[in-house]
Amino acid sequence: MKKSVVLTLKVVVGLLAAIVLLLGISFAAFHTSAVQDRLVQKATELLSDYLQTTVHIEKASVSIIDQGVRLYGVEIDDRQQRKMFQMRELGVDLKLLPLLHKEVNISQAKIRGLEARLYKPASDSDSVANYQFVIDAFKSKKQPQVDSVAVDTTQAKKPMVIDVKKLALEDIKVSYNDTTHAELSSLRYKKSKKNLQTVELRELTTAFVQHTKKGDVDVRIRLGLLDAVDDAGRRMLTIDDLCYHTDNHKLRKNANKPKRGAFDVGHFDVIAHMLVSLDSIGKDTLVATISDGKILDRNSGLNINDLQLKVNANKRTAHLGDVVIKLAHTTLNIASADIQLPSKKERRPLSYSAPQIRGRVLLKDIARPFAPVLSKFSIPLNLQTQMSGNDNEMRFRNVVVNTSDRKLNIAASGRISNLKNKYALRVHFDVQKMTTDGAYAEHVINQFPVKKFMMKQLHALGNITYHGHFDVLWKKEQFAGLLHTALGQLNFQFALDELNKYVFGTVRTDSFELGKAMDMPDLGKIACKADFKFDISKPRTAKMRALKGGKLPIGSVNAEVTEGKYKKVKVRNLFAELESDAAVATGNITVKGKRMDVLCGFSFTNTNEMKKTKIKPGIKFHKMSDEDKAARDERRAAKKEAKQQAREERRAARAEQKAERKALRAEQKAEREAARAEKKALKAEEKALKAEEKAARKAAKAEAKAARKAAKAAAKAAEAAEE
Repeated sequence: MKKSVVLTLKVVVGLLAAIVLLLGISFAAFHTSAVQDRLVQKATELLSDYLQTTVHIEKASVSIIDQGVRLYGVEIDDRQQRKMFQMRELGVDLKLLPLLHKEVNISQAKIRGLEARLYKPASDSDSVANYQFVIDAFKSKKQPQVDSVAVDTTQAKKPMVIDVKKLALEDIKVSYNDTTHAELSSLRYKKSKKNLQTVELRELTTAFVQHTKKGDVDVRIRLGLLDAVDDAGRRMLTIDDLCYHTDNHKLRKNANKPKRGAFDVGHFDVIAHMLVSLDSIGKDTLVATISDGKILDRNSGLNINDLQLKVNANKRTAHLGDVVIKLAHTTLNIASADIQLPSKKERRPLSYSAPQIRGRVLLKDIARPFAPVLSKFSIPLNLQTQMSGNDNEMRFRNVVVNTSDRKLNIAASGRISNLKNKYALRVHFDVQKMTTDGAYAEHVINQFPVKKFMMKQLHALGNITYHGHFDVLWKKEQFAGLLHTALGQLNFQFALDELNKYVFGTVRTDSFELGKAMDMPDLGKIACKADFKFDISKPRTAKMRALKGGKLPIGSVNAEVTEGKYKKVKVRNLFAELESDAAVATGNITVKGKRMDVLCGFSFTNTNEMKKTKIKPGIKFHKMSDEDKAARDERRAAKKEAKQQAREERRAARAEQKAERKALRAEQKAEREAARAEKKALKAEEKALKAEEKAARKAAKAEAKAARKAAKAAAKAAEAAEE
């Protein structure tokens, strides 16, 4: 018995020793270069045959002890024998046993020196990308349908689980059609045992050509540093040195145009920094907070010192909240804004609205990028408005602009339309009210680097109130409205023709103290209409002033004074003409009469010394002209028509007042009847309440009486029982 046991043990031990020896020899042979080179050769042959292209792996290293795989010099050609994919090194350290349970546990992975060259001809829609055959080769095949009875539905297919602890990418380059290039210096990912995930990305750059209707634009984007931290669902991003550069290979829009702003989308050179907190992120949703944002366009000078906002977005809409935008001396606060994101597929246009925008603005902060004329505008302005719009129009409601000392107040509303076509672009604003005074108006004008004329006359206007509208069109600005001043009212319309360099318009007044405005005491109130046109071309004006030696503007004024007063003389139907050639302004005044015209010529060289105006009077006799007769008949007919219209208006007013009184009496009667009905209903309700109370008291008495009767009966029954 003992011999058989011993023999059995010897056999078992011998078999185990042989197995161990065989495994040891196999393990040692597996780690030899010859075996691994043979494996590499076999793998490349299989992969080349599977992809139907050339695959080359220079060297491979597989270690069972370290549970790692290393590949060196990997190359894959496309079907046109071009180098499509190259990689200097790929290293993966993973645990082997979990693979049996469809779990890929990668403790460390590294990819270095990867270069991919991708092509897909854009001109041929039927052409196939050079990498499509790789996608097709590894695309999951559909499983054949089998009898549902034979399928064991209790065994659910376990999905593949991938867990990566460390990942490093270095020196990555990708090109697409030789027009789009992207490079990555390094990316490092790490996940700790406490599930803390960090990502550090350095020097990600991309360059491509953007095709626009106006030509090709070279675009370069560079991200210097991206730090991402995911700590138990709390995700923080630090974005530093984010650069965006565009070049359309054309002259900048403000080249040789000093009055034009430097902002040019064809020549962006933007650098940005910001912190992003990803509160929630899903397939189609994003909730994030951006803080400490800094954006600088080095070409235009637009500099946002601080940008803060909260965003809650999905693929259809985005809601922004607590938006703060700070420039050097400007702060804008947007409490909330809603954006409808555009989609060509769903035919959904872009639209947006911000119901409350407040801020304190210094216009010189936007001078260099948008309007150099504002470079010295240092008056702080308080701003409040509501904004909405779409991709072709912007609307502004309840616009309020004022200074802290309330010396300038503006209330307006407006819109900017045709944003997609600069030639049809229109800025229109209705000014409900603007108030200031002549002295502060001069202070505002002094913020602009323009020549000042008639500032003395502006002071004389005193308090100024304006309401009207203005339009800004392509190379043209139009203004109209009613100006209330201490000297009277002026109804005006004028336009700036930037193309031909002229300013022209019309001024009307029923009563204006022109003498006080022009510092001419002998001239009293006037009622008139005047048309004017002035040359604002600097080259033409400079040429004339050099020739004439003057300082006046160049232009003309034609006025018709329906009523006026000079010293103690009242005049009507006065016509005035004024011509200025930059040195001397000369004019003629004609007072037309039925039989006689009074003439007056004058001239001056300085608008601030109107007292020194030279005047030459004259008289002209004539017969009553046919025009005067026709004008007289026309005035009589107009006067008669005005009287008839006034009578009709009075009749209509009386009829309207009578109808209003009748309606008022009917309304009062209806109110009285309603009051009586309400009073009657109230009495009925009180009566019903009293009846209800009476019935309740009667029921209570009956109940009490029944209770007493029952008590007596119970007492008698008790006495009878005792007896």
